[in-house]
Amino acid sequence: MSLEHELVTAVGPEHVASQGMGAWRVTPGSAAEIAEVIRRAGGHGAAIHPVGVAGRAARQSGGERPRVYIATKRLDQVLQLDETSLLVHAQAGLTGLELERILGPRNLTIGDYPPVVLTSSLGGIIAVRTPGKSSARHGFFEEAVVGVSAVLADGRTLHTRVAPRRATGPDLARALCGSEGTIGFITSVVLRIHHKPDARLVAAYTLPSVDAAISACQLALREEVAPSGLRIYDARETARHFAGTRLGDGKALLVAATAGPTDLAACDRDIVTSAVIAEGGEPSDDELAELWWRRLHAGEPTPGPPPTLQVMATPGKLAAVYHGVVAALDHAASAHISRFDADGAVVFFTFDGARLRDAERVAAQAGGWLLGARAEKLDPYLRALRDQLDPGRIMNPGALAG
Repeated sequence: MSLEHELVTAVGPEHVASQGMGAWRVTPGSAAEIAEVIRRAGGHGAAIHPVGVAGRAARQSGGERPRVYIATKRLDQVLQLDETSLLVHAQAGLTGLELERILGPRNLTIGDYPPVVLTSSLGGIIAVRTPGKSSARHGFFEEAVVGVSAVLADGRTLHTRVAPRRATGPDLARALCGSEGTIGFITSVVLRIHHKPDARLVAAYTLPSVDAAISACQLALREEVAPSGLRIYDARETARHFAGTRLGDGKALLVAATAGPTDLAACDRDIVTSAVIAEGGEPSDDELAELWWRRLHAGEPTPGPPPTLQVMATPGKLAAVYHGVVAALDHAASAHISRFDADGAVVFFTFDGARLRDAERVAAQAGGWLLGARAEKLDPYLRALRDQLDPGRIMNPGALAG
């Protein structure tokens, strides 16, 4: 029986589309169908590639082997919502934003993660190795994962147990997080969720320099502030994003949002204010912070163009990355810094793209990592798991080397 005929048998002809050159796109409607597709494809030695929400397939492996691209867009349901335990079990094809819309009327939320992250499917958010999937308030997205269901290369289905961590053994859910689909195809996930905050407060501040603004953020975070968001704009970026607002050369604008019970949100805001004052800054027009928050979460347009370069840096390297790139571009770049977490933050530069390679080189020399960069080889633990679970290397070959 041909591979195409087997795929049609598994999911029906309307959910199989030929991509030419020995490749097919399959859209299963259940975890059981995904398991059947992988089992049948594996019998033909075909490579299995996940397909994201935007329809883009994972990086191809090359070679002559047949390829099966599996899309999860039909797996878009909430399977269980436990409002007492604050857990939600959802299928992998549901996007973060769609889950937020379901939770919202119940006064629940996934958490204060960057909206651009939540546009991806839950399976994609969990499986990929990209920085920026975190918030200063709720930590890394993977920390919200308490259970995962996935299909292995031989078609077996794995369900990691949802239990107190002290009652479990080795955590296979953590192995699946960030594995890029190389040891299992994620079909559903159990996430820890939160009550919506009683209050959300925003504030804006002017600081004498970008360095002072970075130091203020780090000081506040060391005091265990858990803000909904922090963002630093340099003077050029402030002028571009906020019409009529002009800072002196070298100065910076810091906007912050805090949330939670009203007293706690106010306390966190006061700590941020104290950190700003300690670094020589002062309160500014809170309307700027209100506008920033509406753009971030309410869909209000952000002035273009989009950032040219995004660089992740640890707390001690942020200033060096910022100054290195700006100096290399003869001070023709503007920048903002956001997505603060325990590991650092992301610097977003906007400039003439003709000098992108120069900027990337300088950013790397200053100790930064390009946003979206993938690991070049598998971790030893992940490699050992893959050897056991996928000896034929059919699961997303080429996604990670090794």
